[in-house]
Amino acid sequence: MSNLSVKVRFAPSPTGELHIGGVRTALFNWLFAKNQGGKFYLRIEDTDAERSKEKYIDQILESLEWLGLHWDQPLFYQSQRLDDYKSRSKDLLNTGRVYRCFCTKDDLQSARDAGHYIYPGTCRNLTDDAIKVRLNQGQNFTFRFRVLEGETIYKDLIYGQIHVDHKELDDFIVVRSDGSPTYNYVNVIDDHDMGITHVIRGEDHVSNTPKQILIYKALGYDEPTFAHLPMILGHDKKRLSKRHGAPGVQNFRDEGYLPESLINYLALLGWNPGTEEEILSPNELIEKFDLAQVQKKGAVWDEKKLHWVSGQHVMNKSTGFLLDAIREIHPDWGKGSDISFLISILELLKVRAKSLTEFIRQSEYFFYAPKEYDRAGLKKWWKNESVNERITAFLEHMDKVPNWRKEDLETSFKSFAESIEMGLGKIIMPVRMAVCGSPNGPSIFDILELLGRDTTIGRIETALEKLPN
Repeated sequence: MSNLSVKVRFAPSPTGELHIGGVRTALFNWLFAKNQGGKFYLRIEDTDAERSKEKYIDQILESLEWLGLHWDQPLFYQSQRLDDYKSRSKDLLNTGRVYRCFCTKDDLQSARDAGHYIYPGTCRNLTDDAIKVRLNQGQNFTFRFRVLEGETIYKDLIYGQIHVDHKELDDFIVVRSDGSPTYNYVNVIDDHDMGITHVIRGEDHVSNTPKQILIYKALGYDEPTFAHLPMILGHDKKRLSKRHGAPGVQNFRDEGYLPESLINYLALLGWNPGTEEEILSPNELIEKFDLAQVQKKGAVWDEKKLHWVSGQHVMNKSTGFLLDAIREIHPDWGKGSDISFLISILELLKVRAKSLTEFIRQSEYFFYAPKEYDRAGLKKWWKNESVNERITAFLEHMDKVPNWRKEDLETSFKSFAESIEMGLGKIIMPVRMAVCGSPNGPSIFDILELLGRDTTIGRIETALEKLPN
């Protein structure tokens, strides 16, 4: 399906790192644009001069590029459009759709104390003479939008038809007393000037939409189609935040996640392809994406599901790709070892690793003998000197292994366990602790074959000297 008229945008504010909720919004906009053959624009909402930082702009751009969410040029900056906002506010003032409000913070607080929870319209009908007197006195003022009686009705592509009675709205501010424009005001002007046809954003903006529609109409602009995405929730069903363990995008990159795995997981937060498929490439996501499949209720962040999705993408990668990717983030990994040895390690760990850094962490014992041993593992598998006696006897038994191959090693382990009438685990686990320092990992027979006879025997002998104490 192709619709070249479709134009969407992602509009982050550079006041902090790009977070997961923002990425999901960017992703859904990008997928919709690509699916429709349209355009995906990026707009930096940097009118907050004090909080907007260049470093956050750089981080946003780098994160989107790393994820593959490439935007169509040009890149828009709100800070470069202040004159446009100013000229439109004059137009609205001339038509009477906005008016000057001279109320101070104390005035507004007094009104709230008196029970007026929305602006009571104190300055709504000031005469020209009254306005002139206040201007001559140098009183500060804001521009407020004049909300007329009636209701706003619009169709949301996700939530359906929404009715808002204007009694629920006050005369909201569009330009602050320092001359800076407000969010709702600049969004309308930017989206109109950029030709945006669909505004796809989080459901926390639902309350902004009727105000923005009123501004569209007051300026004589055609309003876009709106779609509000469900929030991403933490395990406590509250809006996701860093306390739930969902860090910024940069952290995922630093941890060695594959960008397509993060894209895949985020796409499934609030959307599904209408099938049982869960592991999808970016191109497959583009092909299948449909806003009609976006659910209304919030999607819960599930780190275990993320790890599973990520692990599936890792397993689908060629070992050569993984080696190159690991060397990009850790150039010295496996330095001095044969490529065949490194490839064998990666093949063993592929079914267990969810990220590139996990390959690095989990492979350490292939290159270095354990400096220390996992305490919980020792408590369970190397409790006392009786283990030393058993493993010493096993070392003598291992001298009879004809070829140091995993098949022969497995046979040797089993025959020794049977000879002393013990479960196989009571041989495997102490040996694993001695060789790897940890009770976890791939098949011990695969590990020992890769390490070789001399390295294996040497590590077991060292453990016998150090353990159980």
